[in-house]
Amino acid sequence: MFRNSRVSAFALLALPFSLSPAFAQTSALPETVISANQVPQPADRVGASVTVLKGDELRAQGVETVADALRTVPGVHVQTSGSKGSITQIRIRGGDANHVLVQIDGVPTNRLDAGDFDFADFLVDDIDRIEVIRGPQSGIYGGNAHTGVISIYTKSGRGLKKPELTFRTEGGTQRSHWLSGTLAHHTGAFYSALSFQHRETDGFSISPLGNEKDGHRAFLFNGKAGIDISEHLNIEGVLRHVNRKAQLDPENDIPLPDGYGVDSFEQTNARLNATLNSFGGNLVQRFGIFSTDLNYSNYNALFGPPPFTNAGQTRGGDYKASIQYSTGAISNTSTFVVDYIDERFQTSFGDDAQRNRFGTAYEHIFDLPTGTSISGALRKDFNDKFADYVTWRLAVSQRLFPGTRLHSAVGKGVTLPNFNEMFSTSPSFIPNPNLQPESSIGWDIGVEQTLWNGLFVFDATYFSSRFEDRIARVAVIGGISAANIAGISPRQGVELTGKLNPWSWLTLEATYTYTDAETPAGIEEVRRPKNAASFTATYRASDNKTRASVIVTHNGKMRDEFFPPPFFATTSTILGSYTLVNAIVTYQVNPSTQFYVRGENLLNEKYEEVYSYRSPGASAYIGLRMRLGELNPTFQ
Repeated sequence: MFRNSRVSAFALLALPFSLSPAFAQTSALPETVISANQVPQPADRVGASVTVLKGDELRAQGVETVADALRTVPGVHVQTSGSKGSITQIRIRGGDANHVLVQIDGVPTNRLDAGDFDFADFLVDDIDRIEVIRGPQSGIYGGNAHTGVISIYTKSGRGLKKPELTFRTEGGTQRSHWLSGTLAHHTGAFYSALSFQHRETDGFSISPLGNEKDGHRAFLFNGKAGIDISEHLNIEGVLRHVNRKAQLDPENDIPLPDGYGVDSFEQTNARLNATLNSFGGNLVQRFGIFSTDLNYSNYNALFGPPPFTNAGQTRGGDYKASIQYSTGAISNTSTFVVDYIDERFQTSFGDDAQRNRFGTAYEHIFDLPTGTSISGALRKDFNDKFADYVTWRLAVSQRLFPGTRLHSAVGKGVTLPNFNEMFSTSPSFIPNPNLQPESSIGWDIGVEQTLWNGLFVFDATYFSSRFEDRIARVAVIGGISAANIAGISPRQGVELTGKLNPWSWLTLEATYTYTDAETPAGIEEVRRPKNAASFTATYRASDNKTRASVIVTHNGKMRDEFFPPPFFATTSTILGSYTLVNAIVTYQVNPSTQFYVRGENLLNEKYEEVYSYRSPGASAYIGLRMRLGELNPTFQ
């Protein structure tokens, strides 16, 4: 063990007015949304469907990982292959895991082998905010921003009045312990934040047929620093390194009893930006370069040494120029973008493949005095390994009357074939270098309603998309390959969100998502529950020292597939529904010290998010937080 049913858009628009507050997202959007357009925009002018999660609030609610935070976001489905250190995938609006682009401080971090991002052991202690933009965003971000984008921003230290040191330690069930710290400051023109996080646990048996413990550990370092060379020029850089290992029981989907395997994962992301503001801020130019290095290995005792390994390197750069100007009473923002990405991938089977793409994009935003905001984006990507493609997005936000806002977006999304599908020569798999990107046209329409001077905010959104050229594994002479399959894969559903502050000491939040996702043959897609919901309640005592939060998440039953012997033909199964209850109670001893106790899966639900991979049972933890420097009596 390691130690140390179909809904019309018209009906949806009327639905919020019949909802009771008790059944009505996460918190109302903050004043500015950073990543829903090419430039930051006021929240009430964003036409795309966006949820923003703030790091301080997540930590106050006892949320441990980014994946757990995303469970409370409408339209988002999370699946973990056993423990938190195991492979964790995110799906948005019925799409695949590789249909979601994940950015950390502006660095695209999706894996090259499978095209998705593994959220395993992605801890929250250095997170400043998370923005989840749902629907096709390829017109803004290009390939893989197909069903949505998750943009994660870490702490920077900017704006602090004095240096600040935060520290946290925690221990609990399964001999788990967690240690983290952040040193941040802003002095004169210079600001920075340096963070580390370490998590380790003995774990539990992931296999349903054994009791051998499968532990995992993770270490993370994040550094961000910037300097204002002048009032017009800023230089900022970020470096993030993650190293983790997770024990597992090999080939759980057969299933087999306890075995021995280890997944090892190491990733380093870096970005350097130079931002120049001119003409009173009406012209903003940014030049950036970025890189990602990822090394993965898997040791499987069933097959013996040596372990399988792969490595991916991404290098890129971008230039963005944004101009603000007025034509009469209309405010305009024009943004021009050019970017370049070069990717290389190697495996222990001898694969060594490389590809690159060059993209150009333009976005125009009209802000009208009628409370209307219209944004249109057009992008073309030039690829060396497959056909060039054009993507686009149109989004509208309209304030109808005080407290009511209509929002809608439509766009084309694409997903690039991953390196495994195009180049892998693993046993029994035949690569297909002629694959073309998957594509879809998706749209949504929703209404956001604010009542009682902001004490109650809710949103109802209908979404729909039609996928074409889906890439799937197919049987060919000599083994298995990948191909673009014919037919349409439809997706549609409803997202409901609401927040209620009935009293100053109580906040209630809830979400509900209905998703209908099918293959071209009309079969329900795997690991897309039709029904998912969350509920969060936060209590603050009058002494401003005691605080408690409860988070309830529900996942409905869903279809999955596995490959049993002796012929390993695809077999379908149904995974049961489950409800998780997590809670935390904190006590502020003084402005710099806080104690807390928290629990996860308090109902001790027995469930699987991936067939034959058991999930954690009930667990409890006790911890200490300290903050020295810029003190706040309610720090999180």
